[in-house]
Amino acid sequence: MENVIELKSIRDLRGKNAVLLFGKTRAGKSTFINDAYGKKVVESTEGLTSDTNEISYVNWPIRVDDHDVFLVDTIGLGGSGKDHDRLSLAWKWLSIFHTGKDRKTSLEPIVKGILYFIDIADGAINEDNIRNLETFKALVGEEVQESVVFVTTKWATYAEPQNRKRHEKNFVGWGEKIREFFPRVSILRLDDTTGRLDEDDLNELSSTERTEKEREYHNNAMRVLRQLPTKTPTQPILLQREMRNSPLLAKALLTTTLGRKTLLDLIKDLERASPVRAKFMRKLLEYTMKLT
Repeated sequence: MENVIELKSIRDLRGKNAVLLFGKTRAGKSTFINDAYGKKVVESTEGLTSDTNEISYVNWPIRVDDHDVFLVDTIGLGGSGKDHDRLSLAWKWLSIFHTGKDRKTSLEPIVKGILYFIDIADGAINEDNIRNLETFKALVGEEVQESVVFVTTKWATYAEPQNRKRHEKNFVGWGEKIREFFPRVSILRLDDTTGRLDEDDLNELSSTERTEKEREYHNNAMRVLRQLPTKTPTQPILLQREMRNSPLLAKALLTTTLGRKTLLDLIKDLERASPVRAKFMRKLLEYTMKLT
């Protein structure tokens, strides 16, 4: 879409207050961007088959108090598209943060804030969700967690007591699991008091009613973004630091925490289908890592 640019290098965000949006597919990242801008600037992924298929940013800032912020929409973790498998997604991130011999970029904390979105209706703290948190940690690290905000989305209103009760229970479970990985992060509720209508329901409202709802959603998004300016990191995220020591992109799968985590996850998946082949791959990986 207009003013949305694919992020090909972290250097493209130099000098901008970049905020990265992470989360599972259809957790509400793209919708949040549209709410923050107060209009449709990126394709939303509310449908069952639509996924964000590239890492991109809006090339004009949104004003948050006295800061200009650039929002970066990322490919969903655990999505269904061809670019959503973990190896392809890891390679995209390694490519973006690969700066070769540009040592200056590697030392500059270009990412100013990070939002991780969770659909609060997703109460299953299962292997896939845990793997997403592990992958996220391997990418950003622990040192910048004061700049990380977890955002729970798609809350039921108090007029829906059964769903609301279930969501409150999910919130407690997610909070406990998140703090095992990031004990000092903030965990917020988006659209907590207003609830959230899907696009079909919004279309049934009058023009005045829809404008009022969209204003509510915009205000909710801005409240989340206002948590970030005071949390500016003093150092780059983990992948940016590690890529400084990986001038060769091909080696980054073996020399970065994200790369190694991704390869080990692939071997775990292979163990279910072919234990013998997985054992060979694990030994090969361990041997190759010793050589790097």
